[in-house]
Parts: sequence; structure tokens; C-alpha cells
Amino acid sequence: MAMDKIYHGQIKLGLVQRGITVPSILQGLSEVAGGLCSGEPGEEITLALAEDFIVKANLNASGEDGPKLVSHGDRLRLHMREGEIDVGIITIPEFLKQQLKQRTPVSENICLDGYCLNIFLRAIGRGKKLSMPIEAILSVIQSAFEEGAADLVQLNMDFCDEPDRGFDRLAPLVAAIKKRFNTFVALKGFPPSNSGTIDLMYASGFDIIDFPLGGFSGTVKSKRKMTAKQVYSALEYAAGVFPPGTVWTDIVLGSDPVSQCKEGVDRLTDSGIIPLIYLQRDSGDKLDGYRNLVELAEHMDKAIQRNRLPLKWLYPTCRFLSPLDTRFFTEDPLLARLAVTPVYRSGLGRKTSAGFAALRRKLRIRNVSDSFESAGL
Repeated sequence: MAMDKIYHGQIKLGLVQRGITVPSILQGLSEVAGGLCSGEPGEEITLALAEDFIVKANLNASGEDGPKLVSHGDRLRLHMREGEIDVGIITIPEFLKQQLKQRTPVSENICLDGYCLNIFLRAIGRGKKLSMPIEAILSVIQSAFEEGAADLVQLNMDFCDEPDRGFDRLAPLVAAIKKRFNTFVALKGFPPSNSGTIDLMYASGFDIIDFPLGGFSGTVKSKRKMTAKQVYSALEYAAGVFPPGTVWTDIVLGSDPVSQCKEGVDRLTDSGIIPLIYLQRDSGDKLDGYRNLVELAEHMDKAIQRNRLPLKWLYPTCRFLSPLDTRFFTEDPLLARLAVTPVYRSGLGRKTSAGFAALRRKLRIRNVSDSFESAGL
């Protein structure tokens, strides 16, 4: 791949690593103000670099070196050393802006990533209590759906010492979500100690599972409690339970050579697991780093195709390189598109897929129950 063009993936990585400065004079423009809450340094702003290709960047203090938003006539442009391109600012939905202004426990534990509503939860005390009440969670989801701001809900469960990693606490919540909304629900969390719990996760209504190999951005707890071998084992088991394309894992690239990373991608995809590469803010600001990322993206593309893994369950995300958007890293910026159209985009596609998912889940549950009965359990 020639590096004589400005690739959207290169711009995205640069913004993740270095943030962006938005001059105060531009913060008053309606198309910019809609994407800001306070406008203070450290706040995140979401930019559209192309259709279906988005990034979240931290706001830098005025006068700081690095990427900068500029105005050319009626166009907003991003100026950075990689080049200058037109960008759009993603407006913060009203429900989320109101939550952020109130600074409640709810507002500090929700965020939008594309059209995925992320809810961050942890176990509280004994019993089945979560860090947010079920009704408060349902209310936030309803507000997001009513505004048309989200099409998918992802529950992010922090590590807990219980053998099921808090699944027993999540089961009533996913049941309530499924009862009230016609939506897909993803779970990002830590693998249970008993693989049979993964069957229960699927039976409870979760459509997508993500056991991150890197933990939640490398939390100390996950490194101490969960080994890579444990996570791999759970992912491989989950790939035999959940439908093809719905078992994911987050990869955090370290100092390993590209060849070793490729081997890791092959092992995952050969097992029916979709890798998502986390773009780190402190991942090193070097052209070689981007070249390696492109090489990995091209390899991941081939691995996905070789294993015929469906990508329709993925969605455009702000901080990851996924098999859905590798072309934005490898192809001409004028030609780059998503690999497939996500299922969430079409109301008909969503309804049809939801019907098939429900039917498959019922058949799976019946088969598992029959197996238990025949074994005398």
C-alpha cells in the first residue's frame, strides 16, 4: 500500500493518539456546539471522517500542538500533519446531553459508540444488585430509542469474583430489555469459570458476546484474575453456542511483532471469533505503527473471508479497527466503504434477523435441555 494518500484510518489513529483542538470561536457554531457539552479540555468529541467511519477524540487545550478544527467557508476541515480533510461533527443526542449536564450515576456510566448504547455496570454487595437500578437502565434505553440515537444495547460488566462473573445479576436485566424493546443486546464482560454459564447467557437473551483478551482497556483486576488461556477457552466454547459472527474479542496491541499478531488473528478467526483491534491513545505516534496496523488489517480481511465469518452484527465504532471497516485503512479514501451493511441499519433486516435469532435460541435451549434430560441431569 502506497502512503502517498491520506487514508481515513491514518487520520483516525492520529486523532485517537493526539486529540483535537477546537478554537473557541468555532465552538459557537451550531454544527460544532451540537457535538459539545462543556467544551472543556478532556471532553470527547465525535467526528465523522466519512460515511460510516467515526472517531472519538479528546479535546485539547487552546494553543496546544496537534490536530485542529478549522473553518473554510461553510465547511469544517480537520487540519493535521497527515493532511487536511472535510469532517462532520456528530451531534450529541438530547437525552445524552441532558444526562451529562446532570452528572448523575447514570450519566457517568453510559456512552454512545456509533449507534450502540453502552451501559457500564458492576456488582454491588451480595444478592443480585447492580450498580444501576433496572428501571433507570430501561428509562435510558427508551430515551435513546425514542430519539433514534441507538439501535443496539451493550451491557459492559466489570470484573467480579463470583464464578459466573455477575451473570446471575444481569439475567433479570436482559430479560426486561427483551420484554420491553425489540432490540439486540450484547454483553462485554469476563468469562465465567464454568463454561455451562455461557449456554445460560445465550438462553437468557444475549445476542452477542465479547470476552476481551486485553481486559477492559487492560484493567489490573482482569490481568490478575483472568489468563489469556482462560479467555481463549471461553471464546472457543462461546463460538459453538452463539450464531456465527456474534462472538468477539478486543485485542490490545503491545510490542509483539506483526507476525505474532497475525498468528493470533488466525487462531481467533479459525475458531469462529471476530477480533476487534483497540486503537490506544498511547500506542506510539509513528508511521511504522500505522503501516503495521494496515498490514494487520489486510491479514484480518483475508482471515475473515477464509473462514466465511459474517460481519453483519458489527457496527461502526469510534475506537477500534474491526473487520467491518478495514477498507478505510487500506483503500483509496474516495472508494472506501464498510465491508457489509450492518443488520441494525434496516428496520426490516433487524426484524427478520431478530426472528431468526429468537428461533435459533429456542432450538438451542431445547437441544441443551434434551441433552441434560438424556444424561439424567
